[in-house]
Amino acid sequence: MSGSVVRRTALGLALGAGLALGLAPGLALSQARTTSSPIAGFPHAKVYVQDGAGPRPVVVILHGAEGGTEAGDRYGPILAALGYAAVGLPYYSPDWAQYGPPKALPEIAGSFVDIRVDQLADLREALRGTPGVDVERFGLFGASKGSEFALIAASRYDWIDAVVAYTPTDVVWEGWGLETVEAQGVRSSFSFEGRALPFMPYRGFIEGLQAGPGKADLRAIHANGRADNPQKEAEARIPVEDYAGALILIAGGRDAQWDSATAAANIALARAEAGLQVTTLIYPEAGHDLVGDGGPRESPLSGGSPAADAAARADAWPKVVGFLAETLQP
Repeated sequence: MSGSVVRRTALGLALGAGLALGLAPGLALSQARTTSSPIAGFPHAKVYVQDGAGPRPVVVILHGAEGGTEAGDRYGPILAALGYAAVGLPYYSPDWAQYGPPKALPEIAGSFVDIRVDQLADLREALRGTPGVDVERFGLFGASKGSEFALIAASRYDWIDAVVAYTPTDVVWEGWGLETVEAQGVRSSFSFEGRALPFMPYRGFIEGLQAGPGKADLRAIHANGRADNPQKEAEARIPVEDYAGALILIAGGRDAQWDSATAAANIALARAEAGLQVTTLIYPEAGHDLVGDGGPRESPLSGGSPAADAAARADAWPKVVGFLAETLQP
C-alpha cells in the first residue's frame, strides 16, 4: 500500500464519533471544586472527583476510534459534577508511523488490534482505596467502539453495575492498524485474558479508505462484511445476556458509521429473551453524533442531520443522567 494511501488512512479514519461536551437544560451540577489525579499503571488516565461527600461511584469513560484523552477531558468534569468518580481511560492512540501525524500517546496501543478488555479489572484494583472512589459501584460510559468495549466487559465481569452504550454494536469487529493494511480480516479489535476475541470481518475497508478522507462508506463496509460472513455471527456476537446489570442503549436510525439501531434492537431482544431489562432509545432520523446535549453541530460523518442529532441528544441526555443516578447512586 502506498505511503499516500496510508496517510489518507490515518487522517480519514472516522470509525466512532468522539464524546461531545454538553449539558441537559435544567440539570444542576455541583459547583464544588473538581480535582483530577493520575492512576498508577495507566498512562494518561485520570480520575476526576469533586470535593465534598464520601466515596463516589466509578464511571469509566471509554472513547471511540478517535482515541486519546479528549473523551475523558470533556466528560470527566461533567460526570464528576454529577456525583461520580469519573475515569478517563485512554486505551488507543493512532500510530501510522511516517504516514500520519506523530502518535500522541506513545505509551498505549497504536493500533486498534487486540485491545485488552481485562485492563478494566486492573483499573478497578488500581482505583481501590483512592480517596473519593467507591469501586464497589462501577459503571461504564462508552460511545461507538467504546460501547463495543463496554458491552464485552460487562458480559464478562459481574461487578459492573451499569452500562451506558451510545451507538452500540452487537458483535465484535475486525481490528485495524498499520500492520493490517496488507493483511485484512486476520486481527480482532479486542482481546480478553491474552486471547483475541472472535470477530466479524469487514468488506472493503482498505478500499474505502483509499477513496480519501470522509469518503469511505463505513456503514456499508460493516454491513457487507457481516453479509459475507454469516458463519462468524454466533462466535462474534457479544453475549449481552451474560450481563445481569443495568443497560441503556442510544442509537440513530441514520447512523452513517454502522447500523447501531439494528444492533441495539438485537441486544434488546437477547436481553428480553433472557429475562433481563434494558432501556433502548432509538431515534429514527438521527445519526452517530448522539453523546451529550446542546444544539445542532456539524458532524459530517454522523449521518442523519444536525437538527435530528441535536433533538436526539436533548431527549436522551437527561434519561442517561437519570439512569446513572438510579443505578449507581445510593
